[in-house]
Amino acid sequence: MFYVVYINHPTSKAMVHSTDCWKYTKRRRDKTIHGYWSKTFKNVEAASSFAKNTNKSNIGTCAFCIKGQVNK
Repeated sequence: MFYVVYINHPTSKAMVHSTDCWKYTKRRRDKTIHGYWSKTFKNVEAASSFAKNTNKSNIGTCAFCIKGQVNK
């Protein structure tokens, strides 16, 4: 399984998603007016590390495709 991170600037969020997640598969574009989808990562640890390095105040995982929260 592969993972991506959605970075949302207005809400200061960086959320890890599986590439199988409907939020990712149904996206209309990779960049939006509010943020962007990251590159693909081979494991959740790498995606989580990327999310933490965005310095957003709310870092976590998708409640639909990944259980649990990423530790800050």
